[in-house]
Amino acid sequence: MYTFYYIVQTKFKLLIMKNFFSLLFFFIFSISYSQSTVDLDMSSKDYKKILKKLDLKITNRGYNAAGPIFVKVSTYDAAQPSAYVRLWNEALFEMDMPVGNITDESNDIVTIDADWIFQLEGKVGSNGYGMAMSFGGGLSGKILDFNNNDKMVATFSTKEKMNFTSGLDDNVKRGERFKQMIKVIVNEILLSIK
Repeated sequence: MYTFYYIVQTKFKLLIMKNFFSLLFFFIFSISYSQSTVDLDMSSKDYKKILKKLDLKITNRGYNAAGPIFVKVSTYDAAQPSAYVRLWNEALFEMDMPVGNITDESNDIVTIDADWIFQLEGKVGSNGYGMAMSFGGGLSGKILDFNNNDKMVATFSTKEKMNFTSGLDDNVKRGERFKQMIKVIVNEILLSIK
């Protein structure tokens, strides 16, 4: 009788240990997965809705997110501010991503502190009333490795575009919607890192 009780007790202990280790493994896995993405300040439903609307295409051949990011519009002087650059920098800051900056400007030379350049498609100009405009893009572009002679290491593209006119489009709702799109794009780029 004693041996039967001992066998049942041993099997019960093994079952408890097996369940304990399974729960421990699941707990560790869930923590490590949750730390691999950034805080986006949106529900998963909103995220999926924005991702579907963007119809995003990403090709990543070397971007690893290590180091500061400098954002610029491809057809515009890097030292001049634009709505696209301002909103991208705000979104990156809110995501706790390192943002590069201009360290020196002299004559036609701009020195920046960054490892990566997010070069956005779009144009920046002014309308007939002298207001600065950003138009024709802002959500597509390429990522350049600044430490490797601006070698292109990734591209991201979408058909979505958003235009801004300074003074008129400083409205919070449009800017917040644009930043939400940026956060989805950046998160998807981070998920594409191998």
